[in-house]
Amino acid sequence: MEEENNTRPQPVEEKKGINPLYLVGGLVLLGLIGFFVVSGNKKAASRTEITSVGTEATPFVSEAPPSGPVKEFTVDGSSYEFDPSTITVNKGDTVKIIFKDSDGRHDLVVDGYNVKTNLIGPGATDTIEFIADKSGSFKYYCSVANHGELGMTGTFVVQ
Repeated sequence: MEEENNTRPQPVEEKKGINPLYLVGGLVLLGLIGFFVVSGNKKAASRTEITSVGTEATPFVSEAPPSGPVKEFTVDGSSYEFDPSTITVNKGDTVKIIFKDSDGRHDLVVDGYNVKTNLIGPGATDTIEFIADKSGSFKYYCSVANHGELGMTGTFVVQ
């Protein structure tokens, strides 16, 4: 005699929820999208910073021949100040300014002479050379953001 199996077939329960592979794939995709968005914003921010500084000026080149030896000055930029804060030369002098950046990202712009260094970072140097062909007192400053307003200025005196 064959025994009858009185057990009824149990309905197969359907799994509710998301397949774990889809979940992991979605998280990876979101991570990649987030990475590209953040890295894209950093590039945009750096472009904004560079554009806010302005276009790089070409060094001023005078047609007049140099009138003597080059007057060389080393200017250190740090913590929203320049050292020295005053440079004095004679009219007609050839001036060479070696700008050293001790911290942050800075440049040095000389008003009235259309000269400026490149925007540089800590430990870097840049040099500008020009002829002081205009008498008077001229401001030099850092053109990054509000660094000039925070005191990163100096005076260039041509006698």
